[in-house]
Amino acid sequence: MFSLVYKSIAKPNFKPEGISDMLERARNYNHSQGITGCLLYYKGTFIQYLEGNQVKVLKLFDKIKQDRRHKDVRLLSHGETEAREFKSWDMAFESFQGENEQLSFLKLFTDDYPKKESIFWGDTSKLSFWKEVNDLINRKSTVK
Repeated sequence: MFSLVYKSIAKPNFKPEGISDMLERARNYNHSQGITGCLLYYKGTFIQYLEGNQVKVLKLFDKIKQDRRHKDVRLLSHGETEAREFKSWDMAFESFQGENEQLSFLKLFTDDYPKKESIFWGDTSKLSFWKEVNDLINRKSTVK
């Protein structure tokens, strides 16, 4: 299993209301390609975790780099993983709306990463961060 994490900045003309359309298209495409993952959107920044077949994930990443909705696309990490982290999500999503202790932790972690990328995106930190995100999204989806 191959995983890839990138960050990008939403262009000024990107409207957060457009995320639902973007998610629908991403979920359909990812489902057809056997790709799973998670998209985070916070303060105009996207962070996305993708997992699946390496060739298909890299092909998708190439498409993402050409997407006009964002700029400064930067690869944070990539490599082999033992198993899927988001196996039940064609594309999980979190925009960090609301407040609770876990969201506050993830907001701080996400807010600070541009300053200390090398610390935050090592193998251990990356895995624990995405496990927390997955747990949070799964809890939120069962509460609805």
